[in-house]
Amino acid sequence: MKLFDGIDPSFFPKKRLGQNFLVDQRVMARLIDACGFNCDETVLEIGPGQGALTRLIAPCVKKVIAVEADRTLAPRLEEEFAGRNVEVYHEDILKFDLSRLGASPVKVVGNVPYNISTPIIAMAIEQRAMFTSLFMTVQYEFGARLIASPGSRDYSSLTCFVQMFAVPVMLFKISPMAFRPAPKIVSCFMRFDLREKPAAPVLDEAAFARVVRQAFQQRRKNILNSLASLCSKEQTAAVLEQAGVKPELRAGDLTISDYARIANAYTAQNLLS
Repeated sequence: MKLFDGIDPSFFPKKRLGQNFLVDQRVMARLIDACGFNCDETVLEIGPGQGALTRLIAPCVKKVIAVEADRTLAPRLEEEFAGRNVEVYHEDILKFDLSRLGASPVKVVGNVPYNISTPIIAMAIEQRAMFTSLFMTVQYEFGARLIASPGSRDYSSLTCFVQMFAVPVMLFKISPMAFRPAPKIVSCFMRFDLREKPAAPVLDEAAFARVVRQAFQQRRKNILNSLASLCSKEQTAAVLEQAGVKPELRAGDLTISDYARIANAYTAQNLLS
């Protein structure tokens, strides 16, 4: 198999799988350096593709668990890494049995299709006791939303959810020309440090997520009106008063702590059942 920058030129990337292979060696080296691998850790690599990053990660760590959805590429990876510290699984990462990762915390690395960025981040957060950190290549505009602050245009329900349970950091931008085929958008490489405890005390994580999602569905309305569909307007007004949040504010004005207090008030009054 002839390789060029880690890519077999005879293989045609599948559009339905969102395949854009990272081929720039300088970007790959920078990515590996940013991950700070050590010889005692296990790495879950999501979407290894043709193994360009896998070849660089494997010598740095104890074990790589590589999960690849492409039925053509997975067997090639199995053949190349047979007898080495790389386990290859031909599976959809969103259906992968995470118990295979073992008991020790795992570092996650992925150059993943952009259309599954959100579910992968959500998976890592939901199972955060299993992971130390998550490193991902994502669309730049998407990354900007994850690190946004209250009051900014990019601040969203996803921002609040992610920052509640992780610390997202945009490490560097990546040009479209670093990939083959080149996407039409700029990408970035991000680190997510998963929090042992949420950023603010919360009684029910599902209630927090529901409140934030509802608030931003009607972000142009004031918070009293945008949350009123969760229960009566009178009850919502009482919740906001208990939480110490002004009812005239809008979704984008509230901090994560504000949303946590609102969710806790709803939970304490059993209003979201």
